[in-house]
Amino acid sequence: MTIEMPLLAAVQAALPGSKPVDMAAGGSTVFGKGAYVLVIALREPVVLPLGGIVHQLSAGHYLYAGSAHGPGGIDARVRRHFRREKSLHWHVDRLTTVAASIHAFAIEGGSECEIVTRLSGRSGARHPIPGFGSSDCRTCVSHLLRATGERMTSHICEPADGDHV
Repeated sequence: MTIEMPLLAAVQAALPGSKPVDMAAGGSTVFGKGAYVLVIALREPVVLPLGGIVHQLSAGHYLYAGSAHGPGGIDARVRRHFRREKSLHWHVDRLTTVAASIHAFAIEGGSECEIVTRLSGRSGARHPIPGFGSSDCRTCVSHLLRATGERMTSHICEPADGDHV
């Protein structure tokens, strides 16, 4: 399963100032600290034991918002997410190690909560697992969204108010 261009274009359009991270070219060190969104395609369902509850994500497209304020900033964090072999540290690692494909957009100086707010306000986006990726966040339902097909790409392209994430 690949990620279709309309979904990638819709995500980027919803996040003014976002820039694609080209992992095929080895990523980029031009990104400092900030936030990013991963667009993840799952070919098959994934079973996730989180917080004593077993969840199942069906095959499809998911959007994960994260932050990168440590050494190496966004570039280092996104590089880690693209690696298949790694210790499972964050919730999203359980998805990135089995993803059919992954794309990323960086927002230097951005906020993962603002990314989630912008994307979750669109028709066709929903939170599949409360608390996923947001255990240290008091405002977001989760930092993972499911992008549900046509509705997501047809409505997400409308620009959100404001121009900085």
